[in-house]
Amino acid sequence: MKKILVLLVLTFGANAQNTGTTTIPQRYFGIGYRLGAFQTSELNSNFYPVNRLFLNVDPIKYLRADFQWGISNSSQERSITGGTGIPQVLTMSVKNSVMMIGLMGTYQFDDLLMYCGLRFGNNKSSSDNLDYSSTGYYIVTDELKGTSLAPVLGGEYRFGNRFAVGAEINYMMINQTMDPGSVGAPNMKSKQNLLETSAFFRFFLF
Repeated sequence: MKKILVLLVLTFGANAQNTGTTTIPQRYFGIGYRLGAFQTSELNSNFYPVNRLFLNVDPIKYLRADFQWGISNSSQERSITGGTGIPQVLTMSVKNSVMMIGLMGTYQFDDLLMYCGLRFGNNKSSSDNLDYSSTGYYIVTDELKGTSLAPVLGGEYRFGNRFAVGAEINYMMINQTMDPGSVGAPNMKSKQNLLETSAFFRFFLF
């Protein structure tokens, strides 16, 4: 009986030691890519690029800071015939960019890491439109600037010690100012809310 008790004690002790040695190592710096999956407004997706490059720094356990950057440009040619009967070929462009910074609390469950926090964003956009005068059609450029604040909830699953995939959801509260390109048109301010979900992959450099 004593031998059995000693064997059980040794077994539990070995298991405890093994459990202690399988702790997931702390990773301090990662780089990844965010893929937009769903948004409540396609209009806002034109001003906030859904695909973004991001960096994260985890200086200590339970804390993460991240930075996101995205850009999107598109253009099209339009052939228009005005009152003169002479066709005009005009190139119209849409350009937008966004930068976001966040601060998150994190919690590790084995290979799964959950996080929540706040993210602040700043974006700039420009969109070409057509206007008309006595000499024909011409392009005017509307410019938009905005800021956003978003609560964020997300999680990622680590494969090995270097690679992780995950998903997150955030609720963006957006303030925007539009400066129309048309002469005499007033500036316009607006407030909008945008629900985003996204998937991402992350590579931990160290």
